[in-house]
Amino acid sequence: MNAKMLTLATVSVAALAASSMGAAAATAAASADLNLRAGPGPEFRILSVIQNGESVTVDGCLATQEWCEVQTASGTGWAYAPYLMFDEAGERKPLAQVTSQTVTVIEDTSPRDEATLIAGGIGAVAGALIAGPIGAIAGGMATGIAANASVDPEVEVYVRNNPVQPVFLSGEAVVGAQVPADVTIYEVPDNQNVAYLNINGDTVLVDRSDMRVIGVMR
Repeated sequence: MNAKMLTLATVSVAALAASSMGAAAATAAASADLNLRAGPGPEFRILSVIQNGESVTVDGCLATQEWCEVQTASGTGWAYAPYLMFDEAGERKPLAQVTSQTVTVIEDTSPRDEATLIAGGIGAVAGALIAGPIGAIAGGMATGIAANASVDPEVEVYVRNNPVQPVFLSGEAVVGAQVPADVTIYEVPDNQNVAYLNINGDTVLVDRSDMRVIGVMR
């Protein structure tokens, strides 16, 4: 990890410091079950999963505010920043809305090789996952989707026995996120409601009616 001097022009990045000198590490909590990856991008291998509500130490974030390098109980890696919530005067807020904590800007120096990338991960990202409003995934939207989208065990057995090649989309596949309509999904026999695909290395179940993620099979 290298700290880099950067000029950041917008108010939304006020929480980002240009240098690590004198800046204490920030803390955040995952607002969903969130992958810890070997590098800052959907193409990097999944090292472990940060559980919903689990606290992490934030070593720094990219200037784009998309990915942060974090320390967890299971090790150090990269997490998708929009699903990290920082404490702001007693409220949980995403990085773009934080002003009371200082987060170091770092540059991406992660190696890109067979040891760090998912097989087939070298190439263009096919699109972007569509998340709900800020905080919706952490709150009622995800809970409601999970409660109303029970999956037949036979579906899980079929999906696990019929793996498919990954498609790479910006973001992370969490319950409640929406898959772009032009992404190929795979049918489950005798089930008109649920389909599946592999997003960024995760096997994901989606509601066919609106393409929302209803489960991530790990």
